[in-house]
Amino acid sequence: MTAFWTMAILMVAVALTFLLPPLFQRKSSREAVERKALNIEIAKDKLAELDRDLANGIIAQDQYDRAKLELERSLLDDVSVEGDSAAALAAQSNSVSAAIVAVAVPLVAIILYQHLGGGLAAFNPELAQQQVNAEGHQGTIQAMVGQLETRLQNNPDDGEGWMMLGRSYYFLKRYSDAAKAYGRAAALGGDQDPGLLADYADTVAMANNRSMKGQPYELVKKALGIEPFHEKSLWLAGTAAYQEEDFPAALDYWERLKQVFQPGTQNYEQMDQNIAEVRQLMVERGMKVPASATAPASAKPAVASGGAAKITGSVKLIPTLASNASPTDTVFVFARAAQGPRMPLAIVRKQVKDLPFSFTLDDSMAMNPAMKLSSFPQVVVGARVSKSGNAMPQSGDLQGQSEVIAVNDGKPVDVVINSVTP
Repeated sequence: MTAFWTMAILMVAVALTFLLPPLFQRKSSREAVERKALNIEIAKDKLAELDRDLANGIIAQDQYDRAKLELERSLLDDVSVEGDSAAALAAQSNSVSAAIVAVAVPLVAIILYQHLGGGLAAFNPELAQQQVNAEGHQGTIQAMVGQLETRLQNNPDDGEGWMMLGRSYYFLKRYSDAAKAYGRAAALGGDQDPGLLADYADTVAMANNRSMKGQPYELVKKALGIEPFHEKSLWLAGTAAYQEEDFPAALDYWERLKQVFQPGTQNYEQMDQNIAEVRQLMVERGMKVPASATAPASAKPAVASGGAAKITGSVKLIPTLASNASPTDTVFVFARAAQGPRMPLAIVRKQVKDLPFSFTLDDSMAMNPAMKLSSFPQVVVGARVSKSGNAMPQSGDLQGQSEVIAVNDGKPVDVVINSVTP
């Protein structure tokens, strides 16, 4: 916000440097005034059009910012030329008018930007979504979609237009229509664009109750054949393989996707969790688990241990939260490093109906050979009830964890599930 206001003040100051000097002299050309008013009206129309394009997804935010800045520069240029002409024709000082403009221009700019730029959301981006919903911009988007539909009826071979229409339908949650529009765009040459293929697959999946089975999976496979490390395609392909319980394929896609992200980022850590979950499922089903292609960047080398590391203990759920869980909800018990990566070093999977139960965590349960219990001197043992069965924490999950413990102290650990994930 500080950068926004600094830029706004600077732009107003620049505008005033062009506007104020001519106002110290009396204007004598009505045509100059009329032309200035026309330029302002044209600029307002162009700004409104940019806002609509941004809301419709036709242009990205960076394109919008560049176009808006160019529009403002153009308007300032027009005003400066007219100001010079008026100054040449003026003959008398008018400091009162200059003072009025010095106050009015910033005030009018704020009012216009508030109304033309999105109301309160213009000054607080965090309110943007609420503002869009409150002011009913959906109707404006619907109108623009109608215009785009009409244009494509007259020019059905416009692949770019069909892609924009697909994005617009997706924004409006008209997934079946969006899938058809993306299909037309792909047929018109977009089938070599991995981004379009990924969007197409995503849309078809949404139309099919989020299922990636069949056409969506084939589309992202084609996209990855064109660009093997395409981010969205890897996300979708990993999801598709997981849905089909093809865990080796899911592991491969998510290992590749992990290489796209910077270590330490939220997406990187989420990939660690996805990979850990898939590896655990493969272990439980007796499948051969390959060595990890990408160990966590913060992983430490294994430290000497007097024997195989092992932690034993028990898990229970407090009675006041029992009504928040179903007997078949999944319970994960895991150990992670007290300091370092959050990827589980060992994990056990049970169900709520098994509670309370005893557990054992040891090196044989490692998700990654470079990330074992014996690799870290201190850990935290946690337990989580997941309604989705997903190893990644989600809002509403029940959770609890131990204090920091030494891996080799041999004392049983009691974990109490006593809180709800916000």
